[in-house]
Amino acid sequence: MERKDYLQTPVKHIKIDGTLTVDQLMQQFKGSGALGAGRLSSACDIYEKMLKDKECTIFLALSGAVVPAGMRTLITDLIRKHLVDVIVSTGACMVHDAIEAIGGRHYIGGWAVNDTELYKYHLFRIYDIFVPEEDYVRLDFKLSEMYDDIAAQHKGESLASNEFSWEIGKRLSDKNSILRAAYEENVPIFLPSVRDSEFGFIHWLHSAQGKSKPVLQVDAFKDVPTVCNICAKSPKNGMIVIGGGVPRNTIQSSALASKKGLDYAVVITLDRPETGGLSGSTLEETVSWGKMKGQADHVMVIGEALMVFPFLVASVTERLGDFKRTPFLQFDKAGKGS
Repeated sequence: MERKDYLQTPVKHIKIDGTLTVDQLMQQFKGSGALGAGRLSSACDIYEKMLKDKECTIFLALSGAVVPAGMRTLITDLIRKHLVDVIVSTGACMVHDAIEAIGGRHYIGGWAVNDTELYKYHLFRIYDIFVPEEDYVRLDFKLSEMYDDIAAQHKGESLASNEFSWEIGKRLSDKNSILRAAYEENVPIFLPSVRDSEFGFIHWLHSAQGKSKPVLQVDAFKDVPTVCNICAKSPKNGMIVIGGGVPRNTIQSSALASKKGLDYAVVITLDRPETGGLSGSTLEETVSWGKMKGQADHVMVIGEALMVFPFLVASVTERLGDFKRTPFLQFDKAGKGS
């Protein structure tokens, strides 16, 4: 590199001249090309490339409080429009989806509240979101019934987490449910940490209710060949990560195990790399493992997902116009791609 090579593209100053669409604002961000605005505009470009790459399978990783905070319908719409192909999620995200699917709600609250008082009133707090305890109780009873039904149907057969998700979605009627939409559109939802959620703890109640009935069996190890085969069968793989943790690691490790490496990657996180934890680790670091290709299109957007992700989706949806995407892989109810 010579000095002149570093001085090729001047910063274009952002100009707000009247009403702008979301994508017009992203184009202003792209002209600036700096700091978080530049990263977000790059994320939009990469997601657009994923969608228009006919050989790419798109993984969406979900963690954190994105569902109770208001992104439930947004994710459902992505599923129904085939703008994501595979979801890898914490169990908690899908628990909150199920709470709303059976009539529960999440409420706008506040972080500067008296939590002892909330405890007295049986209100659970997720930062500045409130969830009534009775909504969890209602879900517990509903899940216990579902578990009984699923166990009786499968007669001791062990289910992978994506098969478990499919069975739950099958038994929900809410069209705005992520689980229901994934069931109807054959989009697999993997829950590698399913035990660490209400799904896991209600299983304790279900399994303790008597020895005369079948008990639901879920084996997270069964996910591994399925998700790795998805990566292996797809010529190219891309991921969009909200947060990080187990869902991000599952996708990256599957790309590694299948010896493919990711071709595209967008990570939206507030975590930092200095702790050595995966959620904040840089995408460049994944290249050393073989989880992402060295030439992959990639960006990390440092920001809160509830602000960043809707901008990304709105911008790219605007660009797509009437474009109809056909996923490279078609999935059966077991989550196997062909």
